[in-house]
Amino acid sequence: MVAFATVATIIASQAIISGAYSLTQQAIQLGFLPRMRVLHTASHEKGQIYMLMVNWLLAAGTLGAVVTFGSSDALGGAYGTAVSMLMAVTTVLAALVALQWGYNTLAVAAVNGSLLVVEFIFVAANATKLLAGGWFPLLLACVVAFLMLTWRTGYQMLEYQRSRMRQREDEFVDWVLENPPVRLPGAAAIFTAGSSGIPLALTHHLRHNRVLHERVLLVSTVSSDVPRVDPDQRAKLVPVGAGITRVTLHFGFMEHPNVMEGLKLACCDPGLRGIDPERITFYSRRVMVIPSGKVPGMAVWRERIFAAMHLNANLPAAYFGVPTAQVVEMGLEVEI
Repeated sequence: MVAFATVATIIASQAIISGAYSLTQQAIQLGFLPRMRVLHTASHEKGQIYMLMVNWLLAAGTLGAVVTFGSSDALGGAYGTAVSMLMAVTTVLAALVALQWGYNTLAVAAVNGSLLVVEFIFVAANATKLLAGGWFPLLLACVVAFLMLTWRTGYQMLEYQRSRMRQREDEFVDWVLENPPVRLPGAAAIFTAGSSGIPLALTHHLRHNRVLHERVLLVSTVSSDVPRVDPDQRAKLVPVGAGITRVTLHFGFMEHPNVMEGLKLACCDPGLRGIDPERITFYSRRVMVIPSGKVPGMAVWRERIFAAMHLNANLPAAYFGVPTAQVVEMGLEVEI
């Protein structure tokens, strides 16, 4: 029994670790967590990843639980609460997915409703253990949810401020045509989170340096609701004018957004023919968030938490797999 219990513990721990990596990666792509470094540990399997930050957080949480509770008996309440509520939440989410996929509403209600009745009985039974350890998984869930919602709301506020500062595409093109800058040979790519307007990094670069590459790509990534995007649908090109093209790369929520691979597909298009992704200069922004309370949505103390998360987030170029030798960083300050 000890041998079986040990093997079961190893299997369960590996499942939790792999699941934490996968869920964190999907949360990042959906915009609920800041970018973190993702290492792919297998070339033949896209889902095999390792995340250093998540690994250490899991280690700290595990050691903290062991030290706090002291024995497996004391952890019984926490384990029962976590498992029973996980079953209930999974059933609710499965019902929502089934409805979105077009299954019959009555059938979904009958199947998932009957499961929920049984699961709510388990939840109610474990509610008596709330003060005897059941509070621990609830506290962890509240902390993670708070950080995710803080990042989501803060990023929306930041994007709102940046959208107000962005120059319109037609105004920028007229500015370039009326006051022609020195055009450098080759191509440059600028990361942008917006689907319209000119990135602040490009505007600042042109205003202060008075030079512009002959070909400029405004690169943005979009995470789709599907697990994987067909390569034929990966890149969408929209000409802006004055040698500028907007490139939108679509990735599934199970895919790591590799910009270099996406640009190789995009450069097969006649509009970008002749551009070598290995010779593109990438302009990356480093935004310093200044909490000020100017934008409604969060208290200033939550804005400070978001600013700290944003400061420690992985930079776009590193997250999107761009070689460091091709990256030029530009610093910006934005008040929220």
